[in-house]
Amino acid sequence: MNTRKVLPSLFFGQSKLKLSSIALCVASSFVSHSALSAETLWSEDFNNPALNNKGAFNQTIDMSGISRWSIDVSNAQLTANSDWFKVNNSKLEARDVDGYVDWLSEPINIEGKTNINISVLAKESGTLESTDFFDLWYSVDNDPFVRVENWQGKGNSSHTMVDDFTSATITQSIAQGSSLQIKVSMANNSGSEYISVDSVLVTSNVDDGGSNGGQGPIIDACFNCPDLSPIEDATEFDDTNYYAAVLNAIESVQSTEVIRTNINEVISANHKQLTYSEAWTALTVTDEDPLNSDNVILFYRGISKAKTSNGSGSQSTNPDNWNREHVWAKSHGFPSSSAMAYSDIHHLRPTDISVNSSRGNLDFDNSDSPLSESPENRVDGNSFEPRDAVKGDVARIVFYMDTRYAGLDSVTPDLQVVDNLTSGGEAKLGKLCTLLAWSESDPVDEFEQNRNNKIYEFQGNRNPFIDHPEWISTLYSDSCSDVSPVDPVDPVDPIDPPAPGVDLFFSEYVEGSSFNKAIEIYNPTDSAISLADYQFKLYSNGSTSPTGIYTLTGEIQANDVVVLGSTQIADDSALVPYIDHFVSAVNFNGDDYVELVHGDTIIDNIGTYGVRQNWGKDTTLVRLASVTSGDRDRTDEFIKGDQWQPKLKDAFENLGVHLADTSTTEPGTGEEPVIGMCDEEADAINTIQGSNNDSPFIGEIKVIEGTVTATVPSLKGYFVQEEADDTDSDSLTSEAIFVYFNDIANFPEVGNKVRINGTVKESYGRTQLTATTDFVDCGVGQQIEPTIVSLPVSTTDYWETIEGMSVRFNDSLKVSDTYNLARYGQLTLSNGRLIIPTNIYNAGSNQAIDLANKNSRNRITLDDMNNTQNPDNVPFPAPGLNHHNTLRLGDSLTGLSGVIDYSFNQYRVLPTTTPQFIPTNARTAQPELNESGSLKVASFNVLNYFNGDGAGQGFPTARGADTLEEFTRQSSKIVSALKEINADIVGLMELENDGFDSNSAIANLVSQLNAQVGEGTYTYVSIDQAGVGSDAITVGMIYKPATVVLVGNAVTTNQSPFDFGNRQPLVQTFKEIATNEELTIAVNHFKSKGSCGSASGNNLDQGDGQGCWNELRTQAANGLITWLNTQPTGTSDDDFLIIGDLNAYGKEDPINAITDDNYHNLIADHLGSAGYSYSFGGEIGYLDHALASDNLASQVVDATIWHINADEPRIFDYNTEYKSPEQLLSYYAEDAYRASDHDPIIISLNLQSEIELIGDFDGDADIDRNDVIRFSQMVRRGETANIQHDFNNDSVVNSLDVRTLMSLCTRSRCATE
Repeated sequence: MNTRKVLPSLFFGQSKLKLSSIALCVASSFVSHSALSAETLWSEDFNNPALNNKGAFNQTIDMSGISRWSIDVSNAQLTANSDWFKVNNSKLEARDVDGYVDWLSEPINIEGKTNINISVLAKESGTLESTDFFDLWYSVDNDPFVRVENWQGKGNSSHTMVDDFTSATITQSIAQGSSLQIKVSMANNSGSEYISVDSVLVTSNVDDGGSNGGQGPIIDACFNCPDLSPIEDATEFDDTNYYAAVLNAIESVQSTEVIRTNINEVISANHKQLTYSEAWTALTVTDEDPLNSDNVILFYRGISKAKTSNGSGSQSTNPDNWNREHVWAKSHGFPSSSAMAYSDIHHLRPTDISVNSSRGNLDFDNSDSPLSESPENRVDGNSFEPRDAVKGDVARIVFYMDTRYAGLDSVTPDLQVVDNLTSGGEAKLGKLCTLLAWSESDPVDEFEQNRNNKIYEFQGNRNPFIDHPEWISTLYSDSCSDVSPVDPVDPVDPIDPPAPGVDLFFSEYVEGSSFNKAIEIYNPTDSAISLADYQFKLYSNGSTSPTGIYTLTGEIQANDVVVLGSTQIADDSALVPYIDHFVSAVNFNGDDYVELVHGDTIIDNIGTYGVRQNWGKDTTLVRLASVTSGDRDRTDEFIKGDQWQPKLKDAFENLGVHLADTSTTEPGTGEEPVIGMCDEEADAINTIQGSNNDSPFIGEIKVIEGTVTATVPSLKGYFVQEEADDTDSDSLTSEAIFVYFNDIANFPEVGNKVRINGTVKESYGRTQLTATTDFVDCGVGQQIEPTIVSLPVSTTDYWETIEGMSVRFNDSLKVSDTYNLARYGQLTLSNGRLIIPTNIYNAGSNQAIDLANKNSRNRITLDDMNNTQNPDNVPFPAPGLNHHNTLRLGDSLTGLSGVIDYSFNQYRVLPTTTPQFIPTNARTAQPELNESGSLKVASFNVLNYFNGDGAGQGFPTARGADTLEEFTRQSSKIVSALKEINADIVGLMELENDGFDSNSAIANLVSQLNAQVGEGTYTYVSIDQAGVGSDAITVGMIYKPATVVLVGNAVTTNQSPFDFGNRQPLVQTFKEIATNEELTIAVNHFKSKGSCGSASGNNLDQGDGQGCWNELRTQAANGLITWLNTQPTGTSDDDFLIIGDLNAYGKEDPINAITDDNYHNLIADHLGSAGYSYSFGGEIGYLDHALASDNLASQVVDATIWHINADEPRIFDYNTEYKSPEQLLSYYAEDAYRASDHDPIIISLNLQSEIELIGDFDGDADIDRNDVIRFSQMVRRGETANIQHDFNNDSVVNSLDVRTLMSLCTRSRCATE
């Protein structure tokens, strides 16, 4: 940015001035509110994007537009870039002002208006002291300003509010007059202290000719209650207009989910968040006793209670006072008072304090016992039943909350009404079917309708199920249950190993509480065996050498056992009587490996040799009756479920004897069960599944009967689910199971009832019945109603409870991961896109932790049911994947049906109908910029662009293409992308670091690009050395010489921290030819998050989401800023742009280090939380950055990310391996899509000059009497040659210009500071 001279003006706009105090005249949009019995006279909500960053920071005041309000910082000391009084995140915010600052509205016309009311929202954060304050002032007809004193006891006689006042909406009624001005003063003195003003509103009552509709501000309504003004007029409510989108969706027969989405959007719009204190006031109106306007009706008791007996402040201890009852208990999803749901008055009702306490956070259901203090209500240990007169009210409130809060904001999760009883902490409330019945039995009444109208007036939105109760059945009647989804896979049933020679083997393993540890050894032969040559060996903590050895003694009788126990078993332990030998080597934990050795031969082992892996903690394992010999191979996979039946911790009853009872399904008969006839008694599937991960009947033979819901030939089996009459009420037990039959040739018909017997097994975590014979077909079975699943689930453990079951997802799901789409035919779905937590929240913050947890519960794998790797046809999307029939992240899927399976360590859904994807994230032909500037800069990671030796040889390369064919395919895609980006300057990452000669990678790229866009269009920046640093990859820059020219030489540095890990930066100053403005660009590529094995200390992964090498990346960020501050290119211009792949997401430490030094994160500023350039593990964020210096940021017109790579399946890249000849053609196109794995960033700029104020003779950035005196002295001395000092425009510089300069002073009467 160059310096440009301008003449002073009485008003300033479209410029930047270094001033310490000036009235800031800001243009902002007038926000119009439809007010119930109130006319909006003036408002400011600071939401206009043009206002962002307008205000004062450091010594700069940034001005723009026409006068609607102004600021004064003359009583503050803004001395650092972190000191400001500016619009930030749609509010005017003061940070560390060291003094006080003022905001002043323009004069507001109130002539002829009555009952005028001011409303201002004040907020603070940090730890404020008594010297910090927020003052609200007003002046009528230019009289002295009057301060609102001690608002609600949060201030004192000198200030409206002081110290930690948190948040408050201050309201003030004022006298009639002609004009009004509002002033706000704020004071704080620390960088951790923030005070803000927002939602400034001036209203006046409207004379409606005596109509009884609407009302004015509510003043002194109850004890310690704030005043509250309405924002809407219910008498003007138009149902057809308000619900137009919903009515259209219903009329056009849209899906339930579309209708639900439309309802959510309607009732979310114009929803004003009241403070929790304002809810007191609102309830005095919404729940007013129709027969006594001084009282409210208590929701559960139905009695009338004085409004002034509310339980606020000192009145909160009286149990007979009334309280604000959260009908949807706040512990069920929104314990924080910052959540909109917390103070949503649709579900807040006045209740007796003691009754409120009795209800607590219980679900709603038909309950057992009358409530003693209000017997018309009932309660039991897990539910609450309100009185009959309000049961429908409760139901419609719960349905409103379920529909209104869909997890679309960062504080309130997706609230779900479910058909089961829940527990506190879940964002769920029950029971759905009961509530549906209550809604029908207690229809909407006049009180409920009137209450909905009053809420609309104060909060701006409505309960749609009061206006349209028929919509309840539309949304809920078909889904009177609620379960959560899962992610499955498809393994093949393992084959038991062949039995070797007969010898001793382990028959029981005990790892219980404290030192309750034992191992049982069994003799399966018919003869006694001497133990002299046998040893028990313990390998602790993954050791490959024994850490404990015990040589057995004596002998073991035929078909008998010997039990070894820990020497540290407590004397009073129930385990003691079972122990034959107390042995110090029996000191294993659940992650150790043990062996039984005969001479030099391993004859049995348990656990995983050489690996510390938890497989047997807090459990008893009994060897299955089918096992007749030990496992002699210590290198094979230990699969507990194949040979062991788990028991509870400290279960000892089987010790001391093995195979004493060989019965399985039918105790006492000694016979294996036969399959029997259809409709005869069978074993319940829910009993077989049990309530834990593993079945309690592993190894036993069971007979089941149920309906076939899916057949899966690739798995050699099918899924069977209990018919409705045979299900249980235990929500922890699944009602379905997978049946595996290795020799299957005939699959049952889906929908038919079958009868099967087989052995219960845990196959790689999937509970299954392994059949040995074919099924019996019992004809058409009962129709199985799928379980309705919604994401995110309450806990990842929930998937186990519906393992094998038929499910349906009513939500519209988003494709969030396609990494293995072409490899294994699987993808990940989620409810909305999954954002990497540290992309929008600081690492380790509660918000980041909560989002990580939510993301883990908000995903399910969709599987193609094909075990073939790299299949010829990938069925998603139908009819098959190819480059022109892509499936992008962010595309949608509605109405998914299938069964839940578990394999390869994942739950997944196997579809039973063809998934129909909707391309809701379609490709774009070019980057989309909202506004175009004069200069365009881009940043692009080109994914290991290696061109061999530059002459068509030298393949495979170290990092990139393996063949010339692959490189040609890669180059074509990169060039196509750069052509469409069409930037004037492009920073590149992951170029081959092979210098700058004609055979180099960067020279090749420019040559290929110019062949497409015209010879000489681009050239590249070079330095006088063989490469940039010593890494295999490097950064580079290309540019258009017709648009910009180089200023000086490019520079780099190999000083720490750019001597290891972090690639060396490349910095070049450019001059835009059209404007003669300079810009310095620094291209970077910081250390990746991989290669963790060599990390140590703070560079190890700290588990906070930032990965390993975070310290090294942070050092690079700090080192880069320090180096750039030295202006290494020699430029005197302070416009700097840092771009590149910094391998850190938007709120991680390296990025925070740069923005803390007053650089602006352009992606965050222009795209907010929606910005992403990279996808990893199904989550999105941006590793690629554009960070502008403070001076440059105001010259940025727009910034965007072109999503050509991160959203595309990786199979579309240039690589040729794992593709058939047909796929080499169908998966590839010479276009930009999947040119790399990173999306390019594009920044649009209008470079401008800094302004020098003419008339500021003493250089202090203002015009005052000192400047007038100095100019007068210059005129007397005859120093009048500079025509710029002709302030009165008469073409001569003389004493008349001194008088004109006085009229241009910054302050009244040319006062100095």
